[in-house]
Amino acid sequence: MSLEKKFAETWKAVSEEQNKIDATTDRRIWKSINIKFRKKRNIKKLYWAAAILVPFFIFLMMDENFQKTAIQHKQKYVYESFEASKILRLSDGSIIKLMPYSKLTLSKNFGDKDREIIFTGQGDFSIAKDKTKPFRINAGDFHIQVLGTHFFLDQKSKEKKVELFEGKVKVEHLGKITYLLSKEIWISNNKNSDYHYYKAEKQMNFTFNDSAYSEVIKQLEDIYNVKISYPDQYRSRTVSGSFTGNLNDILSIISYPFNLKVKKINETEILLK
Repeated sequence: MSLEKKFAETWKAVSEEQNKIDATTDRRIWKSINIKFRKKRNIKKLYWAAAILVPFFIFLMMDENFQKTAIQHKQKYVYESFEASKILRLSDGSIIKLMPYSKLTLSKNFGDKDREIIFTGQGDFSIAKDKTKPFRINAGDFHIQVLGTHFFLDQKSKEKKVELFEGKVKVEHLGKITYLLSKEIWISNNKNSDYHYYKAEKQMNFTFNDSAYSEVIKQLEDIYNVKISYPDQYRSRTVSGSFTGNLNDILSIISYPFNLKVKKINETEILLK
């Protein structure tokens, strides 16, 4: 039994026995007791209200978050490939070949105002031309923007790669922008960040003025990202003239005076002998 309740019962018993102090004091004490009782009843009501309303508001918040998540999920399309490749035709006419274990995400209103996608993995992209709506790809730590072109994208390997077959591509990586033209390749790895070079079949113009053979070879290695081996005795020989052609053509022309033949070992190695 609480102290207030016990005191109240005692006071009531005393009152019934007519053992009152005086009328003024009596009213003052009873008023104090009633105020304490009312406070306790109000506190109990607040506890009950909190017990009911707090879980209710938590439920509303969770339900709202769930609805937002569900709406966001409904607003996106997700395409994935697993062990086999998958070919997608988007609403704008673009055709994308997802290599195994790749993923493409786009919004439900893709193509209405913009053409943006999120991509992870490897894929071959043939993008429909639309100058008013550039095609943008979020590839993790780098982004690609094109108007209409054909390229290969490798986002998941240690060496990130964009290989352009035709058209023009803008690659943005860590604040640096690189523009690629047809038959150019952009790579980023532990050794080379934002490095781009030409494919071996790319036609190029070169002019050399009494340049050392070793310097000419070094320039071709950098431009085409290949390793070229040749007899050391020709390092200091000079090369002069203007030449046009792909890598094989240029090597054949500048090596002709030294009777050296071009032998391709693999995609990145060439031997002159």
